[in-house]
Amino acid sequence: MHTHDMHGAARHLLSRYAGKGLTKTAGALATTALVIATSATPALAATTAQVGIGTTTYQQIDGFGFSDAFGQVGNLEAMPASVQSDVLNLLFSPTTGAGLDIVRFGLGESAADGGAGNLSDQEWLGQQAESFGVHTFYGDAWSAPGAFKTNGSQDNGGYLCGVPGETCTAGDFRQAYADYLASEAEAFAAAGVPLEAVDFVNEPEIGPGYASMEMTPAQAADFVPFLGRALQEQGLRTSVACCDAEGWANATGFDGAQAYTQAVLSDPQSARYIGLITSHGYTSAPTFPLTNERPVWETEWSTFQKWDPAWNDGTSASGLSWADRIYTALTAANVNAFLYWWGTTTYRENGDNEGLVILGSSSDPTADAYQASGRLWAFGAFSRFVRPGALRLAATSSDPNLDAVAFRNGQETVLVLINNNSSDEQVQVSLPHRDFAGFTSSALPYLTDASNNGTAEQPIALTNGSFSTTVPAGAVVSYVIGGPGSQGGPGSQGGPGSQGGPGSQGGPGSQGGPGSQGGPGSQGGPGSQG
Repeated sequence: MHTHDMHGAARHLLSRYAGKGLTKTAGALATTALVIATSATPALAATTAQVGIGTTTYQQIDGFGFSDAFGQVGNLEAMPASVQSDVLNLLFSPTTGAGLDIVRFGLGESAADGGAGNLSDQEWLGQQAESFGVHTFYGDAWSAPGAFKTNGSQDNGGYLCGVPGETCTAGDFRQAYADYLASEAEAFAAAGVPLEAVDFVNEPEIGPGYASMEMTPAQAADFVPFLGRALQEQGLRTSVACCDAEGWANATGFDGAQAYTQAVLSDPQSARYIGLITSHGYTSAPTFPLTNERPVWETEWSTFQKWDPAWNDGTSASGLSWADRIYTALTAANVNAFLYWWGTTTYRENGDNEGLVILGSSSDPTADAYQASGRLWAFGAFSRFVRPGALRLAATSSDPNLDAVAFRNGQETVLVLINNNSSDEQVQVSLPHRDFAGFTSSALPYLTDASNNGTAEQPIALTNGSFSTTVPAGAVVSYVIGGPGSQGGPGSQGGPGSQGGPGSQGGPGSQGGPGSQGGPGSQGGPGSQG
């Protein structure tokens, strides 16, 4: 979502959908509802919780990341080199930072011209990400150029001239818009930051007063072949994505990602070019699978209250609540990737929770300073250890307030436990014995809570394929259990690497970022700005 007049846009949406029972408040009701369900629950563990890791595999993980759009990275690029280095390490380093490995770029007019951004705005960020071994980039256009639209402007919605039901005296601009986006994708590739996929619309259900374009599911399916052919004619391996909807589920009078997914995959001419399904989490959280025919990414979500860096303060902005959102998206919606809105925001712009890191300070918005949020470290509890190409494994927990999700990461297995109780939890973890004969003799725990940002704890001995552990109240612990020859730990060389695109198998070994410079897949069933 474009930050300018963010709260005005929220009021617009409240007014627009109040009669339909649909609201996207500045805090996002889908987000609020989820945090109510997952905030720390006052419960004492009377017995040891039992966690089991199975051998059944689910979706492949493509990664975790954030967006850059509307010129946000320019604020970081203007900072002194020392601040740039610190913040980039916080975002990308898998050893000292969160280890994020996907960047979503805005496409269209430059940020200076009110657009979501273009190569000149974002090339620097792409090159910095590449230096940390990040190779997965995704482009999303908020709007076609105004000359291609029914309202003559890149802002305030309007439709693409020529899609079913929309005609313009100037003509049909479907091919022109497809060529425009393919040319942008070619420019990113030539700059060394090739895009895995390109989406041609962002939150097509609405038309707010910043760069935006409305498009129905049927119109989206009609346009996809134009873009697919244009990308192929450029000789690019970039696929078409659809459709960065505002939320996951349909509602009365409102098309969510469900409707767009069904439309583009049920039409053979459209489906042949679709490589990725994308949606946001604002009006409806990712709580069920959209499809098992393509990789699915949650590509944008945040809250918009005043900046809140807390790990666990009971709000929808807290780090713990975002760890729960990631868990739910991975296990209930089977997403292959999970992205936040902005990587960085500023006090000068709006000082809210749209970013994982904020630049400046509350007392001096222009200061050469920064602060990481608990949300960043919630992402890091997953992304530092669950590298691109990992497969989600079946996992069970006997305590409903103890979330458990597991992954096979090459020769390693990663288990993430989230304790939503208000007391420490004693846990017995059982591994699939037949898969662990001859593996390393210990599990390496990494603690994330109000005082720890993925801090390495003492190794825990394995006995007959199991181990006992304590998960502190309101904490996330990521356990790395190494296989034969594995080095273990974040940024290790175990998993299928970070070279692959959506749903791909990648090459051996993730690339990791430069040392400790920092500051503070395909879908499968069991067995296989806003």
